[in-house]
Amino acid sequence: MEQGTKKNNTVTILAVVLVLSLIGNITLFVTKNQQQEEMQARIDTVYIEKTKVEKELALTGAELDKYMGISDSLDKVVAEGKNQIATLEDDIKKLKGQVKKDASKKKELQAKIDELNALVESYLEKIDQLITENQLLKTQNADLTTEVQEMTEQNKNLQGKVNVAALIKTEYVKLSALKKKVLGDDFVETSLAKKVDKFKVSFTLLPNGLAESGDKNVHIRIIDPNGKVLGGGTFNAGDTGTPTDFTATVIIQYDKGGKASGAVEYAGSDFKSGNYKTEIYIDGILSGGGGVVLK
Repeated sequence: MEQGTKKNNTVTILAVVLVLSLIGNITLFVTKNQQQEEMQARIDTVYIEKTKVEKELALTGAELDKYMGISDSLDKVVAEGKNQIATLEDDIKKLKGQVKKDASKKKELQAKIDELNALVESYLEKIDQLITENQLLKTQNADLTTEVQEMTEQNKNLQGKVNVAALIKTEYVKLSALKKKVLGDDFVETSLAKKVDKFKVSFTLLPNGLAESGDKNVHIRIIDPNGKVLGGGTFNAGDTGTPTDFTATVIIQYDKGGKASGAVEYAGSDFKSGNYKTEIYIDGILSGGGGVVLK
């Protein structure tokens, strides 16, 4: 009896040891996996942060270069900005190496990146103001408007089935690129494509005693530097009935004895630099146009 009891005790002890050993192995396995996951997370975080910083520096490093050569005053601002940006970039590169060894430096690194972005934005604002005020850009805009207006006259000459004398002429066409002000809800003009929040087209229909009074269906086309019409509408142009893309439309009450003004807006993002044109169609006939050059 005593021998059987000892045997049972031995089996119980072995079972307990086996269970404890199994629990220990499971705990060790889970702990090891957790450590591996934590280590991988740290590696991923360092990689992501490194990639993010490199991307930030790549974007800001050459951001101002494309505005060189427009004017002497602008070149001075660009040079000054690039010097300050270079100093901050050096600080960021040093902190980037320190973050790998000391995670507490991460906040300091992010603060420097934010400071760099703010500095770039401040210089872009200065550059934008100088470009907008630059006489060369105004001349380019005027040349572009003349080009569109000449095209309008050529189009009218081709309208064989339309009474050209009765066509309504559109003048004072202005295509404005607008950005939202930092404070408030107002918008101001910009010459930088990356800053544009929306376009505004304003125009005036001139008197024509041979035209008919009444509501005039006005279609506006804004055409980007690649020749693509912004927006997604289609109307039938002229007497040909050709489907033509347009950006916006508005109905203007027209009195053939007086002027009538109108305006439309088109909001968007990711606009590219280059020449933007606008065309004004009245009752399907090209009536006028203008343009704006964005840097």
